[in-house]
Amino acid sequence: MKKLFPFSLSLTVVFEGVRAGAGTFRLLLDLPARFQIGPVAFADFSRATDLSTRGIIFYSLYGLGGALLTAATWVVASRARAPRSVRLLVGFASACSVTVLLLTTQAAPLMWRVGSAANDPAALADLLQRFTFWTTLRVGCVDLSFLAIVAAMTFLVLERARVGEAV
Repeated sequence: MKKLFPFSLSLTVVFEGVRAGAGTFRLLLDLPARFQIGPVAFADFSRATDLSTRGIIFYSLYGLGGALLTAATWVVASRARAPRSVRLLVGFASACSVTVLLLTTQAAPLMWRVGSAANDPAALADLLQRFTFWTTLRVGCVDLSFLAIVAAMTFLVLERARVGEAV
């Protein structure tokens, strides 16, 4: 397990970095665009992207994959007897990823409703506003997970450098 842990942690850093980047991009660029293009056009965009087969697969891997990967990395860290600070940070990242799934139980039904709703601007605006609220919380958790995983990697590297181990 000791040799597997650095690989697992590195893989998690990369995956969480992609998740954080994609989520932050969505939050800062995509979701605010609904005010410029209007709720009907944004709903059409979401139907073509998020609610497409490709979008559903991506977001399923994004959410479930993050939770599974960070949880697996936490198990490996525990079994490898990683330093306590590293285990705590990976555990926190894992908890954040599970929280993303819990928050998705609130956000996803709203987006599904956007997909099947009539093109009523007021109704769509309300659904999208509520979806944005839950998505903001989800992206916050993803970003915290990424920061915790990067901090864990940093602490592991510093600890190994301190004791003279190969990284």
